[in-house]
Amino acid sequence: MDKKMTKRQVAALETRKKIIEAARRVISEKGFETVSIDDIMTEAGLGKGTFYTHFERKEDVVYELNKTDFYRLAEIVNGMEDKDIMEKLEYYCREFMKSIERSGIEICRQWIKNNLSGSTMCGIEDKDGTAISKYRYDYQAMQSVLSEAVRRGQLVEDTPIDELSVLINAELYGLMTAWCMSDGTSVGSENIKAFKTYMLEQSIEPFMVK
Repeated sequence: MDKKMTKRQVAALETRKKIIEAARRVISEKGFETVSIDDIMTEAGLGKGTFYTHFERKEDVVYELNKTDFYRLAEIVNGMEDKDIMEKLEYYCREFMKSIERSGIEICRQWIKNNLSGSTMCGIEDKDGTAISKYRYDYQAMQSVLSEAVRRGQLVEDTPIDELSVLINAELYGLMTAWCMSDGTSVGSENIKAFKTYMLEQSIEPFMVK
């Protein structure tokens, strides 16, 4: 059983959430590059020094937004007892894109830039203890979904999990990038039904247990 948090821990968690939500608002409005830590903390109604109690750099807040929206997605999908693997993947991909849309184009563009520069996520580590990028994080999430489907007998034992995880994530990242490039006017979560029909089914059906 988890220990009950102290009042100080609860207060710290609420402060952290306040900073994250303030960052979401100002970055969505002004763009990542033009927003300063001062801007974030002014929006949060907190002193600048409080920022460094919770984060080391501005980029860490962007990654925290990623964790807030994506952290439990694979866990939720893997817990769906009454869904087959295609239904789970459709749900995963739709919620992935909805999370992108909720975060806004400016934050999404920064995620893409961070991946291109090889930046790692604060507080998220690989199995060997090294920090990982958002792309690596999403890749491992997809691996876990496909591995769970094999474990449940929805996919055959020799399903190429690693290869499919690369391909599905590459396609999702393509949708995410196209969404940013179109200023959110196309290729959003409403396109996931077609994405499932024309992309996912072609990749997954050969490995589904009949």
